[in-house]
Amino acid sequence: MTTFTIPTPPAFRFWPTVTSHGWYVLSPFQADAEARTLGRIHQLDDGQVVRLILRADADQHIVVQVEGLQNGLAPAQRNEISRALTNSFNLDRDLSDFYALVRRHPRYQWIEDRAAGRMLAAPTVWEDLAKTLLTTNTTWNLTQQMNARLTTLGTAYTAGGHAFPTPERIAALPPDDLNTHVRAGYRGAYLHQLAARIAAGELDVESWRDPALPSTELYQRVKGLKGFGDYAAGSLLKLLGHFDRLATDTECRAAYKAIHNGVPAQSDAEIAAYYQPFGLWRGLVQWMDVMESSLKDS
Repeated sequence: MTTFTIPTPPAFRFWPTVTSHGWYVLSPFQADAEARTLGRIHQLDDGQVVRLILRADADQHIVVQVEGLQNGLAPAQRNEISRALTNSFNLDRDLSDFYALVRRHPRYQWIEDRAAGRMLAAPTVWEDLAKTLLTTNTTWNLTQQMNARLTTLGTAYTAGGHAFPTPERIAALPPDDLNTHVRAGYRGAYLHQLAARIAAGELDVESWRDPALPSTELYQRVKGLKGFGDYAAGSLLKLLGHFDRLATDTECRAAYKAIHNGVPAQSDAEIAAYYQPFGLWRGLVQWMDVMESSLKDS
């Protein structure tokens, strides 16, 4: 077992970031609310599968405990894990403009007080895409079940559990075998096609992290994928740091109703008009409304 620490930016808080997005309850993540730790079965580039146990120190830096290494933690492996977790916790993201914006709105001043605003993501865009696809046109309970079955196709960890499968692993499966295992319905064919395009080098989805990539162009790239409509594309963009689009679903409509004294919106256009003044940050403000109660309790 090896332990090291990843520095975090000012105003970062570990647990509100963990619970900011539903990924923390989807394998291969494993959250322990009582201990305030986040675990993950994780496959390294060299093929080794390890278990990461993450917690915050007194200064809210991320302490990383690595279990299952064969020969200790090499510098390259430490850098690889650090990059993966920087992606997951959005540690490179500057939220100062966002906090300056919400500071001017009494209803949203709690966001800065809780150091909220970062959304837990997967270490890879592939994993974020696959999980987002499994949230479309279904319930959260069924999403968890499909994701759990998908994860068992990844490389096993010696002490139990599996890493998230690589696109190469999914692409190598016959589509019918994949869907028999995952039971994702129509999503199975789209998942296989996505994995095959990434594995073949046709799609370089990690390049989508480039902050210079315009939001409009990125949105069109995501919508060009089979199975990714407005909601899924808007959700994926938020994980990549683009918040100028909404991703309105049932939960968002319920949150809007709650903050308007139980009066539902007459249309999604009404909801869009409400968030319009928040400009480039509108999608994140909408997500904060969805997650408000859990984040205030974190």
